[in-house]
Amino acid sequence: MRAVLVGYGKMGRAVEASLLSRGHEVVAKGGRTSGGGTGNAEVAFEFTTPEAGETNVRALFEKRCAVVSGTTGWDVVACQKLAAELSVPFLHSSNFSIGVAVLRRVAASAASLLAPFPEFEAGIVERHHSKKKDAPSGTAKTLAAACEAAGKPAPVVSLRQGGQPGEHTVIFDGPDESLELVHRARSRGIFATGAVAAAEWLLASNVRGPVAFDDFLDSISRRSR
Repeated sequence: MRAVLVGYGKMGRAVEASLLSRGHEVVAKGGRTSGGGTGNAEVAFEFTTPEAGETNVRALFEKRCAVVSGTTGWDVVACQKLAAELSVPFLHSSNFSIGVAVLRRVAASAASLLAPFPEFEAGIVERHHSKKKDAPSGTAKTLAAACEAAGKPAPVVSLRQGGQPGEHTVIFDGPDESLELVHRARSRGIFATGAVAAAEWLLASNVRGPVAFDDFLDSISRRSR
C-alpha cells in the first residue's frame, strides 16, 4: 500500500511507524495541508486540525485519492456527500481504537437496558493531553450520541491535562449502585494501527464512497466467525 501522510505531528509519525512495520510505503508526507501532493499514493492519512480538515479532504478527493481521516472538531457531512458523488473511498472516524469501537456498542446496549430505569443517570468523563484542540473530544460526542439514541442522555465532562493519549469513562449512576465502562489508551499506537488496518480493508474491499469504522469492524468480525 502506497500512502501519503497529511499532517506529520505525533499521530502522523505513529501512522508512519505502523505503515512501515506492516510492509507499506510512505510516498509523501507533510504539514497540515495536502498542498504537497500525493504522488502515486493509493491512500492518504489526514490527521491535522479542525480548521484544515475539510480543505484537506476536498483537495485529496480532487486527486481521486482514498482518504482515512482522524481529524475531529469539524462537520464531515459535506465531505461524505462529496465522496459518494465522486465514488472516492472515504473513512472518517473520531477514534481508530478497536476497544473504543466496542465500548460505543457496549455503552449503547447498557443505555438501552437501563432506559426504563430513570434513577440511573448517564454521564461521560473524558481526559486527554493538554494540547488537544477540541473539547469534548469527538469520541466523547460519539459515545454521548450512542447513549442518547438508546434512551439515556449523557452529559460530558472534559479534562485537558498532562500527556494522556485518551481516556473515556461512561457512567450509569444509580442511588445505590454504579456501572462504569472505561477505555484507557496507553499509547497513540493503537489509533495508528487501527487507521492503517482500516485503510488496508478500504482498498482490499474496493470501497467506493464513504464508510464508517464500524463497517470495517463488522467486516473483519464476520470473517473471523
